[in-house]
Amino acid sequence: MSTLITERTPLDIAAEINTIKQQTCKILLTNAVEIGRRLKEAKDLLKHGEWGKWLKESVSYSQRTAERLMQIFEEYGTKLLASSDSDGNPNSSLVTNLTYTQALILLGIPEEERDEFIAEHDVENMTKLELQQAVKDRDQAIQEKKDLHKDLDLKSSEITQLTTQAKDLEIQVKEYKSKYSAEQEKVTLKQRELEAAKEEIPSARKIAELENKLKISETKSSVMTADALFNIHRDNMLNAYNELLKMLTALNRTDPEIKEKYRETASEIVENMAKMLKVWPPVIRTNMSINTTHSERS
Repeated sequence: MSTLITERTPLDIAAEINTIKQQTCKILLTNAVEIGRRLKEAKDLLKHGEWGKWLKESVSYSQRTAERLMQIFEEYGTKLLASSDSDGNPNSSLVTNLTYTQALILLGIPEEERDEFIAEHDVENMTKLELQQAVKDRDQAIQEKKDLHKDLDLKSSEITQLTTQAKDLEIQVKEYKSKYSAEQEKVTLKQRELEAAKEEIPSARKIAELENKLKISETKSSVMTADALFNIHRDNMLNAYNELLKMLTALNRTDPEIKEKYRETASEIVENMAKMLKVWPPVIRTNMSINTTHSERS
């Protein structure tokens, strides 16, 4: 009876080597946990100031290396040690399939989120660079989400502020309208008194007095109207200017070049407006000349 001999191929050998490497990395993580546990035990026993000296003389570790090993124990020790006592149950925890290098990279993810991250990304089959990029992408996504919430909160605050300003302006407009209506009623009353006086007592003096009162009332009403309109336009202009400044401030964070373009345009507009207001209304000038020769000769 002949014996069947299976030839080994380079692919078979590579698979065996990679398996041994994977097993070695997992053993390294388990050993790192055990070392971290003992380092923590020793640190608790040593007096203050003796930790660094003990590490150097007793185990040849730097404090940075020792801190990392103790962190490995604190982050993974409970699950890995529990897994070793669970009769080799592979489902006891996802971290039991990690290598030492993968475990180090995943320290950047909170423990309560780590199992979910491992399951979603198939960490066991990822290279070091792939895992580092996945963690980086996660952190970037979280930061972008935080920035978005921050911007939304800022926009909500700005909307609330604008709503409050709009309500205040509405109240002012109502007050000015009320004052204007009251003055208009006074003018109407004076007009009625004048008409009644003309019909009942055709006295030129009385009529002149009433006409003078009417003129004063009309002037006062005109001033009140102008004052109300001026305040409304002034408030609108100031509010618009403040909102322009807020927009330029926000734009400076996202696109400084566009912000500067808008700022220069707004500055030019304000300067031109200021120049126009120095003399308003403008003086009317004409190129026509008056010929006085004929009138002088006459």
